[in-house]
Amino acid sequence: MKFNQNIFNRMMNTANTILKNAECEQYTQAIVLLSATGKEYSAVIKNVLSEEKTDEKILLDTLKEAKDTEIRYCLCTWCDGSIDIPSFAFRNMLCELNPKNSETLSFVRTISTKKLSEMK
Repeated sequence: MKFNQNIFNRMMNTANTILKNAECEQYTQAIVLLSATGKEYSAVIKNVLSEEKTDEKILLDTLKEAKDTEIRYCLCTWCDGSIDIPSFAFRNMLCELNPKNSETLSFVRTISTKKLSEMK
């Protein structure tokens, strides 16, 4: 997939901003989503290993409430700024929210993108 530097920079800026104000622990991440409508959604996931997935559910509920559930791009970063893919559980929840999200492009460590359906 073609890499979009402008979208990456925009989303990375958001991730850095929300993490700057977060209490970073060992398993804290930022997730930034860009919807098909061009709106950006983001959240700090306090503990990506949490079984409850509370922060992830709140983020997805925000998408539902906005009736904006089709996601084009996803960026997940750790507090140190390194890029990772979102957790398996979050990827599944995102695809359950809207089946079209299996086509969501996620930035990966190589600063590239992959469809969520290719990461299973």
